[in-house]
Amino acid sequence: MKNKELLTLHYNSKYPFKDLQAENIPEIPIIKYPRNRYEAAVFWAKGKGKALEIGAGSGIVANALSSYYEEYVVTELSSERVKYLKNAFKDNGKIKVLQNDIEEKNLEFSSGYFDTIIMVALVEHLIEPISSLEYCYSLLKPGGKIFVDTPNIAKWTRRLKLLFGFFPSTGSSAEGHVDYNGKPTVLHDDGHLHYFTFRSLAKILKERCGFSRIEYCWHGSNFVSRVVPALFSECCMIAVK
Repeated sequence: MKNKELLTLHYNSKYPFKDLQAENIPEIPIIKYPRNRYEAAVFWAKGKGKALEIGAGSGIVANALSSYYEEYVVTELSSERVKYLKNAFKDNGKIKVLQNDIEEKNLEFSSGYFDTIIMVALVEHLIEPISSLEYCYSLLKPGGKIFVDTPNIAKWTRRLKLLFGFFPSTGSSAEGHVDYNGKPTVLHDDGHLHYFTFRSLAKILKERCGFSRIEYCWHGSNFVSRVVPALFSECCMIAVK
């Protein structure tokens, strides 16, 4: 079985969302001090014009942000997710749901089409993250922005695990082979293929993709997350074209 087929099978089986309805999607507040990745996304990715969210999952971010944009496109690799996202947003005229693999770089939109691109907990799952981010750059208008959230391998808790010889898994427990429900993972670390720090991700976005400005964001339950995000927050940043 090819790598992408294995990944697709994994995501189809893990995230079916069989009973997903728009009214059942949790509301995400827009607050000044985001506590998690979803609150961070809706706080920093709020804007206007046209937005693209890659890997929309259960639609939690799209549900919170679509009212701010004229057009909001969501993509998913998993056919199961696409099916239930379409059902959840069938009455939302702004949201367009597409089944798409961003690594194929074949979206039906022209270069410079979007004002904002949102990637929450996605880039670590990609086989070729750098070329995918370069493609995202091409889809943005001049002055457009991309919001990227991904686990921070340099977070203090993971540094501590490494110090004592433990693998600092970012998508599962027991050093990558048990999921958060206590079951053995099908893919090591639940399909997290790459690991980033704030610095490494910023260098990719600026030096490889060509973004002109990088802004570190953050999320966490206490003030140190925003004071020293590189040590106390997951990777979370805005890059401006």
